[in-house]
Amino acid sequence: MTARVLITREVGSWPALASRFASSALVLQWSPTTTQVAPLDPRPGDAAISRLDQYDWLVATSGRGVDALMSLMSLRGMTRLPERLRVAAVGPATAAAFASKDVAVAEVAGEASVKGLAVSLSPQVVSGERVLIVRPEGATSALSASLRAAGARVDEAPLYRTVASDAAPELATAAIEGAFAAVAFTAPSAATLWLDAAGPGRGLLVDALLRVRRVAIGATTEACLASLRLPADAVAEAPTAEAVGDAIARALPSFAC
Repeated sequence: MTARVLITREVGSWPALASRFASSALVLQWSPTTTQVAPLDPRPGDAAISRLDQYDWLVATSGRGVDALMSLMSLRGMTRLPERLRVAAVGPATAAAFASKDVAVAEVAGEASVKGLAVSLSPQVVSGERVLIVRPEGATSALSASLRAAGARVDEAPLYRTVASDAAPELATAAIEGAFAAVAFTAPSAATLWLDAAGPGRGLLVDALLRVRRVAIGATTEACLASLRLPADAVAEAPTAEAVGDAIARALPSFAC
């Protein structure tokens, strides 16, 4: 007997996770419930990129933000970040995204969350320094407020927008029909936008998710699931393949061996 686990990320995101359960009774299905598209209003992001050399810090709150930044820079013919610009990342996965682009990271959040980044970065920022935060359009966080309280001059660059994936309605139907034993939510939007994509079947999807094991990638996603009355059965201690694998194993111990 096998148990299918929906991982709400793209195929290839965590090769080590796929390898870990290859000989177990767990079947991992990699199907993102969200995707990233261009912002509705590209002007704030374009303006910020055009003056990158004026900033002291560049802050990224996700690996997707790193990809969006580098894509926009490439379109502008920019091959690298200004040398004086120090880079901060929300966690090791985002730092790895920068490393894959040959960008050195000066500060990584001690706790892989926006709140953790605020705690780690605020003491590093000198009053009067200029900070650019790369984030998704429509997102809000306390990071800007924390850095402004530390004396920084903060701008935000909404470089992408997260929307439900084309596969989200089909995945909702599959969940309602009992296709999954567990779902690993890899971001708050993986849950909220998926429920929205279910349309009239939202209530049925909620009921289906209450019947399966729910895994959260971290505390922020855990809090989102709790707000949706879908409390997490297991929470990864870090946004890494190893930690997510440990959380899945805790959620489905009889299948993970």
